[in-house]
Amino acid sequence: MQQLEKAVAVARAYVATHPDTLLVVTGDHETGGLAVEENDATDESGDAISAEDGPFSIRGSDRAFTIDWTTSGHTSVDVPVTVSGPLPDRFSGKHPNHVRARRAAAGAGAAPPTRRKRSH
Repeated sequence: MQQLEKAVAVARAYVATHPDTLLVVTGDHETGGLAVEENDATDESGDAISAEDGPFSIRGSDRAFTIDWTTSGHTSVDVPVTVSGPLPDRFSGKHPNHVRARRAAAGAGAAPPTRRKRSH
């Protein structure tokens, strides 16, 4: 999470000087059954990849939180999409990943990606 936050900060700095840039932040899938919890040193529910991350401080507060992962596998939970820049309204609502990719390409003035056929 901290690496993602750093990457998004770099992208936002770029967008600040290039306002015609479409910035889309999302994940390709939800992993781990993300849970936000109060800090409790006795409540470690996993190890290795499913270990808790944190604590993370809450700006303007003396409180902090921990992120916990309830599984190390993929889940079917929807992932959030955060968009800034031109045409952000194209991303509101629930959409499959391939629709997001096509809308991002259209917002950037690029040709839409082609869908890959799954092999069974």
